[in-house]
Amino acid sequence: MTRSADDVFSVVPRRALPPVVLVWAGCTGIGAASGADGALGALVGGGLATVFLASTFLLLRVVKHVEPGLSLALALMVYLFKVTVLATAVLVLRDLPALDGAAAAVSAAVCTVAWSAAACVAFRRLRLPVFELGHGRPGAGG
Repeated sequence: MTRSADDVFSVVPRRALPPVVLVWAGCTGIGAASGADGALGALVGGGLATVFLASTFLLLRVVKHVEPGLSLALALMVYLFKVTVLATAVLVLRDLPALDGAAAAVSAAVCTVAWSAAACVAFRRLRLPVFELGHGRPGAGG
């Protein structure tokens, strides 16, 4: 079944989120093996990565009908804002004694890889056409 490009912004996050939540829970369980600080670190690290990645699709859903130049500028500004918030969160969380920084970093990295893989699989299953026939254009054969 072929879907429209609009479905990408709702279907991909909906299909990518469940595997990432399972990976995130697994990371938290593994982090718990080293204590409460490991569990909290894995929980926070995975949560930051998941929110960071999922928010991109929320932004794209909002700006998909805006002019391309404006949407690019908006996407770059929001990306800069997201990176600033993420860097601030890392700096704040780095000094918390109740949080294992290594567990947070590993959990964030594993959740990022899981999100990327799940989003690629979800996008591939959408079966979007990658070309458009040139109907109505001069010289397009139709």
